[in-house]
Amino acid sequence: MDPRTPSTSAATLSSMSANEDNLEGRRAIKLTTIEEARDAVASSRHPVNVIVLPPTAGDSGDDVSDTEYVPDDPEEEFEPAGELEVEEEVDTEEVPRQRTSKKARVVTPLWKKTDQFDRPLPSTQIPPSDEIQSVGEMSAFEVWKKFFSDAMVEHIVIHTNLYARRDCNNKTFGASKKDIENFLGIVMLSGYHSLPHVQHYWSTQPDMGVPLVYNTMSRNRFIELKKYIHFADNQKLTKGDKLSKVTPLYDMLNKLLAQFGVFHSLLSVDEAMVPYFGRHSAKMFIRGKPIRFGYKIWMLCGNDGYPYHMSIYQGKDEQASKEPLGTRVVMKMVDFISANSAAHAHELYFDNFFTSYDLLVKLADNGMRATGTVRQNRVAGATASMLSDTALIKKGRGSFDYRSDGKVYVAKWNDNSLVTVASNWQTHNPVHKSKRRIEGQRRDINQPDLIRSYNNGMGGVDLLDRLSSAYRPSIRGKKWYWPLFVNILNVATVAAWRIHCKATRKSLTHLEFRRQVVLCLLQGDRQEERTRARLPAGELSQLPDIRYDGINHTLGTATQGRCRVCQRNTKNICQKCNVRLHAERGKQNAYRVLKTIKYSVCCCAKSISLPERDQPPPFLDLP
Repeated sequence: MDPRTPSTSAATLSSMSANEDNLEGRRAIKLTTIEEARDAVASSRHPVNVIVLPPTAGDSGDDVSDTEYVPDDPEEEFEPAGELEVEEEVDTEEVPRQRTSKKARVVTPLWKKTDQFDRPLPSTQIPPSDEIQSVGEMSAFEVWKKFFSDAMVEHIVIHTNLYARRDCNNKTFGASKKDIENFLGIVMLSGYHSLPHVQHYWSTQPDMGVPLVYNTMSRNRFIELKKYIHFADNQKLTKGDKLSKVTPLYDMLNKLLAQFGVFHSLLSVDEAMVPYFGRHSAKMFIRGKPIRFGYKIWMLCGNDGYPYHMSIYQGKDEQASKEPLGTRVVMKMVDFISANSAAHAHELYFDNFFTSYDLLVKLADNGMRATGTVRQNRVAGATASMLSDTALIKKGRGSFDYRSDGKVYVAKWNDNSLVTVASNWQTHNPVHKSKRRIEGQRRDINQPDLIRSYNNGMGGVDLLDRLSSAYRPSIRGKKWYWPLFVNILNVATVAAWRIHCKATRKSLTHLEFRRQVVLCLLQGDRQEERTRARLPAGELSQLPDIRYDGINHTLGTATQGRCRVCQRNTKNICQKCNVRLHAERGKQNAYRVLKTIKYSVCCCAKSISLPERDQPPPFLDLP
């Protein structure tokens, strides 16, 4: 085994020399130690040569010397100066084929100016639902309970008590189902009866306090419930779920939203925002939106704003597939539609955040008809052969251009600005007429059919946002999950109202529907009016304009209390100012006798001291 043999160069041994006649070849294995070479020869079927290769130029490095290196342990295995190669004969059929590139071949669609599809997508009608019709015979509160069920209330009761007693060590705390319902009613009431602060609902002032609230629950009890309210077991939170404190409640609501199936033919996917200004890793910022800071929720809604499914976005998922985020969101909603209805019975609409050529092709394979606005760099080159933006604008409003490859149709339309729309089932035919104000006059312009369909089908999520924000509860909390809990109340109420409107001919307004639900939550099962604790009178009764107006200040009797001036006990009370006071000048019937006098004062005459300009006129002497 002479390493200087010219016929066995390193380049030759590194390559395969296949013999096409006998289908045999050779391959070489590079090794670094003699022991490895010995094992390779023993395990090889057809060993041919064992060759020692000299070190390549430059391997010796900068520390080249004439000193001989001898290892400390002679039995220790050491590396030779070069490399060892074991050459063996192999069958070429066993030689692995050269690996091809893992990168998928990019197929460019062939775009033509046509409105034909290679595979038209079928469509069917959605049959009427008997369950929805049965809702028409229910009251507003009964409909609401179908979306915020007793199971959800019991879930809140269990985890609220668990958190208070175990995690906060408050052994005396106990919340019942009725307590939680009263709590929900007060929170919902704050949506259409807003006050500057939550404690004002229990104020004694006539322009602040709400009798419906303070006759139902005390202020301290409400604050205590708000402090301990919980929706999950803190010791069993899902690892990796940033929102696991509210996830169980959202899962329950999603099931209730789908209890009637998917009964809208026009569906839309979009994002909704829940306002939140605190700190949380799932909080998002979206520039240009009405709600810039808050939690982002992916929504599937009907065109009238009825919500079908919600999914809270928690940020980038490292374990997600390589597909774009918009594609993953839409496909998740399509899976929900397919599980609760037939995909070909619906039309799906979304905006340019989601739309792409690949997504529309994928939806067509699943039988789902879809249309959406699209960015020009996501249509696989469809706009390259269309009229340029400048040329289309010069042609005037209503002009459009289109292309199709048989799978996806793309149209670019000029309205007050250019918009590009793509669809896997719709084209511009038939072209409609739409009114626009041009140069001060209303004129008809052309509008492609898929543009009109998009306007009719899209916007369900925005409508839900508008309905939710109209009476969003104003009671705020410090916990990061409080806005998400309030959003559950809001979405459940809007869903119940939309079902009520669909099932009833004489439907209630949104406000009236909420009022009926709140009244049932606060007044239901209440046997008698709650006795209020004694609260101090507010500052309103001390206003000089009221004390000295001389109108309807009559003296009455009530339970014994402290005089407003001298702090002694008395049963006399001013029926207008609602404060205890002694009769003036010792006359017990002074107010009743002097009620015809135009000027009166609600206090002991001997105890009051007023500026000269505020002195009341002297009282008449009584006989």
